[in-house]
Amino acid sequence: MYIRLEQGLYMVGGGSGGPGISNYKDCNVYLAEGEQDAFLIDGGSGLDNQLILDNIFETGCKPEKIRYLFLTHAHGDHGGGVKGLKALMPWIKVAASLGEKRLLEEGSEEELGLVAAKKKGAYPADYVYPHCSVDLVLEDEQDFLAADGRITAIFLPGHSVESVCYLFEKNKRRILFSGDSVYLNGTLSLINCYGSTMEGYRRNIHKLAGRRIDALIPSHYRMTLTKGQEHVDRAIELVGYSSLPPMM
Repeated sequence: MYIRLEQGLYMVGGGSGGPGISNYKDCNVYLAEGEQDAFLIDGGSGLDNQLILDNIFETGCKPEKIRYLFLTHAHGDHGGGVKGLKALMPWIKVAASLGEKRLLEEGSEEELGLVAAKKKGAYPADYVYPHCSVDLVLEDEQDFLAADGRITAIFLPGHSVESVCYLFEKNKRRILFSGDSVYLNGTLSLINCYGSTMEGYRRNIHKLAGRRIDALIPSHYRMTLTKGQEHVDRAIELVGYSSLPPMM
């Protein structure tokens, strides 16, 4: 199963709290396809990588077209599936920020938030995070040409150590894959976990100002395909208040 968001853009993964098209622990996994190549945003939890690959096949996109997997951050529901997807598609280049690279490659269960998440019952008690090497260490504002468009990495620490949002510009459309950093109505996400800090948001949320975002596409819950900048601007405004912004 998959969900077509617009021409060449699909949701190919997403568990409970989302579309329910892959394992219940998966974040939303997105596929952008162009004439010559394609890329993925995030990798899900790793609890059923084959299902995500099957969903990719169903879109009609040949997996060998996928050049990159861009990681928003390394938490289990986003980074746990990267190793398994790369085993199924070994030609893919995994891209991440330096801070998330360390967690993806060698982060402890405590650093990845899994100790607390397992106590809460959010992950199976026997879940083991599949660490995976990173092929491309991103720089803030680094651009890539992929899927007939330009994708820009925007570092936004806050939800995690060094989360990355990805701005995809194609056919005069500007799509922000915001990970767990920014949601609709200016909602943010802090968790009781290593690296999750309001200070990160205070220092970095302004990077999203003036981006003329059309679609705001987070990794969970609702999205909007129009007027995304209004939601981002609300987040920027709320971070300037003395009270905490709304949290997901």
